[in-house]
Amino acid sequence: MSEPNFILSFIESYWKILLIFAIYWQTVLILKRYGILERYNITNHGPLLMIRTTKGQLFLDRVAALKGLWRVFADVGIFLMLFGMFLMFALIIFSDIAMITSLEQETMPPPGELHQLRNIFLLPGINEFIPLVWGIIGLIVTLVVHEFSHAILCKVENIKVKSMGIIMVLIPIGGFAEPDEEQLFGTSGDKTDDEKTEEKGDVQPIGRRQRVRILSAGVMANFVIALVAFMLFFLVIGSIGAVTNVIITDVVPGSPAADMGLTELTLVTHVNGNKIDNASEFYHYVDSLPSNEPVSLKIKRDGHLQDVVLTPEPELNGIISGARFENIIPGMPAENAGLSRGMLITSIDNISINNTQDFFNYMANTTAGQEIILGILNENVNVNYTINLTYDPSGGDKGFIGIGEFSTVVISRSIGLSVGEYPARELLHFLQMIPKMMGGVAGWVIILVLPFPNPFIGSFQGFSGTLSTFYEPIGLAAPFGAGIFWLANSLLWIGWLNFYVGLFNCLPMLPLDGGHVFKDTVHSVLARLFGKGEQMGELAGKIATAFAILMLASLIFMITAPYIAHGF
Repeated sequence: MSEPNFILSFIESYWKILLIFAIYWQTVLILKRYGILERYNITNHGPLLMIRTTKGQLFLDRVAALKGLWRVFADVGIFLMLFGMFLMFALIIFSDIAMITSLEQETMPPPGELHQLRNIFLLPGINEFIPLVWGIIGLIVTLVVHEFSHAILCKVENIKVKSMGIIMVLIPIGGFAEPDEEQLFGTSGDKTDDEKTEEKGDVQPIGRRQRVRILSAGVMANFVIALVAFMLFFLVIGSIGAVTNVIITDVVPGSPAADMGLTELTLVTHVNGNKIDNASEFYHYVDSLPSNEPVSLKIKRDGHLQDVVLTPEPELNGIISGARFENIIPGMPAENAGLSRGMLITSIDNISINNTQDFFNYMANTTAGQEIILGILNENVNVNYTINLTYDPSGGDKGFIGIGEFSTVVISRSIGLSVGEYPARELLHFLQMIPKMMGGVAGWVIILVLPFPNPFIGSFQGFSGTLSTFYEPIGLAAPFGAGIFWLANSLLWIGWLNFYVGLFNCLPMLPLDGGHVFKDTVHSVLARLFGKGEQMGELAGKIATAFAILMLASLIFMITAPYIAHGF
C-alpha cells in the first residue's frame, strides 16, 4: 500500500479518536495559556499532563515507619525484578529470532488484530481487548500501588518525596512519585549502603543498593497485588455456575417462537421439564413430541428465568438444516435471482444440503454457465430459485453464485427456532483449573495472554455482555446477583494489569524501572572488576542506553514484521 493510501486508511479508521485527541490537546493549550494548569500544580509536555499533589506526606511517614519490613519487601522485589528482566529480555530476543526466520522462509502470518494501532497500547476502551470500565479500575489500582510503593521506599531510605501524582493523556496512563533526583541519582551512586557522603545542605545521595530497592518496590507491589487479586478472582469464580450451553441463534419471522417474542441470544435450559445440556438434546426432545402438542421452554432472558409455551404448526413438522449466508456480492447471480441475506440453503438440484461443507462440496463440481436450482427456506417456507452460475473470481472453472459468510443452521420448523451451543461450562471449568497449572510455565502463559486471542480459550475479558448471561451466582454468592460479576471482573483486571505492567517494567529499557536497575547492576559489576569511579558510571550509562535502544527496536520489529512481509 502506498504511503498516501496508508495515511488515508489510518485517518478513516481512527478519525473519531483523532478528533477527540485534537479537542483534548486544544483544551490543554487553552488552560495553559490562561495559567489554570500552573494554578493547580499541573504541568504539560505537549498533550501529556502531570497532575501533582504535595498532600499525603504525613501518611507516607506513618506507613514507612516499619523500615525493616519494607526493606525486606524491596529486597525480594530486587530478585523478582532481575528474574523478570532476564525473562522478558529472553522472550523478546527469541520472538525476534522467530520472526526473522519466518521472514526468511516467507512463513510470516499476515497482520492480525493485535497488530492494529489501537491494540498496541494497553489503554482501556481504545484497546479492543481491554474493556473501558474494568480496564480503568485495574489501571488506576496498578498505577497507585506502583508509585505509592516507590514513595514509601523513598521515605524508608530518607529520600525526600517532593510530590506524587498521575500522568494523563485523555485518561490516566501512568503515575509517579517525584523524589529528590539529586539524592536518588546523585554522584555518590557508586557508594554502598554503609558508605555515607555528606554534602552541603540536606542533600545526601544514597548508595546503589538503596536506589535499587526504591526502583524495585513498584514492580514488587504490582506482583503482590496481582497475586492477591488473582487468588480472590479464582475464589470468586468458584461461586459462579453455568446456566446452560444452549442458546437461541435464530428465530424465523412469523413463527410461533417469533410470536412469543423469543429472540436470539436467549438461553434455553429445559424442554417440557427436561433439562438440556446441548443443541442435540433440544432437537431430540422437540422432534419427538406429537405435532400438535405444545412445547414448554424454560429460558433465561434479561437475567431472569421464564417459562414460555409455544404452540407448534402441525403442517411444518421435522428438523431442517442447511447453509445460511449473510453476504451477497452485487452484480452476481444470487442478486440477479432475487436472493437476500439470511436465507437458508437446504438443497441444490433436489440434493439435501445439511451444512456448509455439503454446500462447498456440491459447488466444487459445478461449472460456469451451469443452471442449478437452489432450495431455500425463507420465513419457514420452501422456495426454489433458478440460478445461472458465473465464473469464480478467484480463478478456476467451477461455478460461482455470489454469496458468502456461511454458517450451518439447524431449525425446528414447527416452532421456528434454531439453537446453538457455547462452551460455557467448559470455559468456566478451564478458568477454575488455571491455579493448578501455575506450578508450570503453561499457567503463567495463559494468565498473560488471557484477554487476547489465544489457542487455549480464544479470548476472555471477563463476565460481561452476552457472556454473563450464561452464568449465575451459586451457593452463598446467590444473594449478590449480578454484583458477583462486577467483583470478578474488577479482580480479573486488577490482577492482569498489575501482572503485565510489573513484567513490562522489568524490561532493561530506560526510562523504565528495569532500565535503571540494569544500569546500576552493570555499574556495580564494572566497579568490582575495574574499580570505582565516574568512568565506570559513564560506561554503565552507555550500555544501558544501548540496551534500551535494542529493546525499543525489538518491540517495534515485533509489531511491524507482519506488515513488512505483507505490506501496510
